[in-house]
Amino acid sequence: MRLEFWLIIGLLAACDSGEKPADRPSISQESAEGFRLLQQGRPGEALVLLQRAAEKDSASMEVHYNMGVAHTHLKEYAEAIAAFERAVKLAPENPDAHFALGIALGVEHRQRDAATHFEKAAALAPDRAEYHFRLGEARQALGEVEGALAAFAAAIRVDSTHVDAHFLRAGLLASSNRPEEAEQGYRRAIELDRRRADILWELGQVYMQQGQYPQAAEALRSALELEPRNTHTLYLLSQVYLLSGQPDERAEVLSTFQRLSAAQRHFKQGALYAERGAIDEARKALKEALVLDPDHAKAREKLEQLDKER
Repeated sequence: MRLEFWLIIGLLAACDSGEKPADRPSISQESAEGFRLLQQGRPGEALVLLQRAAEKDSASMEVHYNMGVAHTHLKEYAEAIAAFERAVKLAPENPDAHFALGIALGVEHRQRDAATHFEKAAALAPDRAEYHFRLGEARQALGEVEGALAAFAAAIRVDSTHVDAHFLRAGLLASSNRPEEAEQGYRRAIELDRRRADILWELGQVYMQQGQYPQAAEALRSALELEPRNTHTLYLLSQVYLLSGQPDERAEVLSTFQRLSAAQRHFKQGALYAERGAIDEARKALKEALVLDPDHAKAREKLEQLDKER
């Protein structure tokens, strides 16, 4: 699954039991305070209180769930899995607990187990598009194309504006030699978010697959308007111009591709020199990168950093 840490945190929200302090006075105060600290982005402090609450009441699903969220914030994924597993055991019909466990399992590359819990979450709460979507991602990671397609389609049925469901489903259709269906998916995705260069890039590929070179060129040029220094897009566009018999356009795009690719090589070499302590060589390589690509922000930042350290 394509899960960055910030996205994991966004997917997992702390769980509030809704109990009144009078209902369980010795525990609810610690549990409620732990919940409050989680909401404030203080997972370490929250975990101390939640562990104390769990010692007093090991049967509270909310406490174990929130412990899992705290561990996730702290990137302690094995501990998060254990906490979410306990929450699932205590509340097997709670879709959020299954979903949270699936997320944590996916981070640990246990996609088969993650898919099991995403499937359970989607069955318990079929109106949650994100549950179907994550099931699709897990099945895609397992190479289960038809299962992934079905899950992404379910997510779209629930939420027709789910951009990534359209995008990933289209990618699977393209790789399954179903370019016409893939084209429809990519076009819908880009209608929903016109700032996604990755969608335009893959749409361009699908047009190429169908021999529709003018449409491919248009999609790729639009992608370059969003990311003008993307060498993958530049190379693909050069191939479109080659196949469509436009040598002058190809030569211009290919020249830009070669220049930016060379700049990136110099940047990587400079960064490697800097890591090894060869500062003069690093500065030379970074300057060469900037000659080729004056807009290479990372090369400029790295060079400025080296100058400050002299």
